[in-house]
Amino acid sequence: MCGRYVSPNQAAIERYWHIGRHNSNPFPERYNVAPQQGNPANYVPVIRHDPQGQPELVTMQWWLLPHWSKLPKVAYSTFNARVETVATAAAFRAPFQRRRCLIPALGWYEWQTLGSGKQPWYMHAADGGLLHFAGIWDRWHANGETIESCSIIVGSPSRQLAKLHDRMPIMLPTEAHAAWLDRHLTNLAQIKSLLQPVPDSAIAAYKVSRRVGNSRNQGPDLIAPLQEV
Repeated sequence: MCGRYVSPNQAAIERYWHIGRHNSNPFPERYNVAPQQGNPANYVPVIRHDPQGQPELVTMQWWLLPHWSKLPKVAYSTFNARVETVATAAAFRAPFQRRRCLIPALGWYEWQTLGSGKQPWYMHAADGGLLHFAGIWDRWHANGETIESCSIIVGSPSRQLAKLHDRMPIMLPTEAHAAWLDRHLTNLAQIKSLLQPVPDSAIAAYKVSRRVGNSRNQGPDLIAPLQEV
């Protein structure tokens, strides 16, 4: 599962993807992104291909709303899609085949259950670079309202992180980005072949403050290593 992550600022994403700025009010880093429905102020940055097959940066609701939904909200959780069922689940199968995206991240949080309670950990790229979570997106439209939304695909954890949780977001290396975003790639076997686990050495992890448990808390202090006594 991936229920909280750290989102890079707009400039960092644009530099990585060589995308020109189309927004006069660039978004900042967010240190405690939580899934939600119905609040555009909490939308997350997403990379997808535009109709010409070029990468574009957009923002979406992080809680996938299927295009066929009768209402603009769904009662069940769709902010994560399990890799085992993403190609067959009703809410995910069409986006998986034709509407794939990447969710840029600086890292994500996971909670370890201990006798004293739950201890949050922060996971990030060992080289300090951007991560790109494998995602899917959909577009809902009714009564003049349009909502674009996304979900992060999760799979089995690496050996290093298995002590923390039984799930982790699937991350795609740079060489797989173009194929993942390609709208013309619809062969399910080929799409699934892109979803490979990252090497254990690619991800570093350390304990952080329990303040991250409240999504209203923000700021770089949330990803500071916990000073244990």
